[in-house]
Amino acid sequence: MITVNFPNPNLAVIRPQGALDVADFQRLTDAINGHINSHDIVPHLLIHPQGIPHWASLAALQRHLDFIRAHQKVIGKIALVGDIGLLEMLPPLVDRFVSAKVRHFPEDKYDMAIAWLGKQGDDPGEFALLPGEWPDDVIALKIKGIITADDYRETLVPLIEKKLERHDKLKVLVMMDGDYISYTADAALSDMRLGLDHWKSFRRMALVTDIGWMRLATRMFAPLLPGEMRIFALAELDEAKEWIKH
Repeated sequence: MITVNFPNPNLAVIRPQGALDVADFQRLTDAINGHINSHDIVPHLLIHPQGIPHWASLAALQRHLDFIRAHQKVIGKIALVGDIGLLEMLPPLVDRFVSAKVRHFPEDKYDMAIAWLGKQGDDPGEFALLPGEWPDDVIALKIKGIITADDYRETLVPLIEKKLERHDKLKVLVMMDGDYISYTADAALSDMRLGLDHWKSFRRMALVTDIGWMRLATRMFAPLLPGEMRIFALAELDEAKEWIKH
């Protein structure tokens, strides 16, 4: 089942639930197209899954893809709201295939998603330095907002390269809490490029977060990294600080 409502002319709230069949996607198409024709406005989309929806058949999947192809070039923004792990990973994957800006928001950031859809552009992201006394070979950061390639190019890369002028290897602590929202596809590519350019530049790396998919992805790739990698919960921040300093 898919329910669609329009809190205002610029916003469509879509709630998929359970097994989704061809008729569900036809009703979705009719609702969105009818709204566009009636108001002469293409609404932004807030997609708020209930449980774990799934396609009831290959025909339903095809109808879903038809909907995406027909609308992806005219819809400006799409907010995915929920704590399902897949939702957190989707934006960097689909950003390359659709024209709309796609961002994920946790369930408790529903109002933030509404606010983001209602304004121009993205919430500015930031690699913010964590306060405290740190050894010179340590970079300690808190990631905030929606991170883009500009944040890498203008902040993180220059910071790392400046530190590497004084040290052969660095130690990095990254904290991601409720202030973190998402990162864009170009940011994901910048992160990959940074890792390749400085593959052996990091002696220790600590990730401090309670974000499930981020912890899982880091755990999967940690054995491939040349430096030591540890994952800490937010409640273990003090332990992470002590570990990264030594």
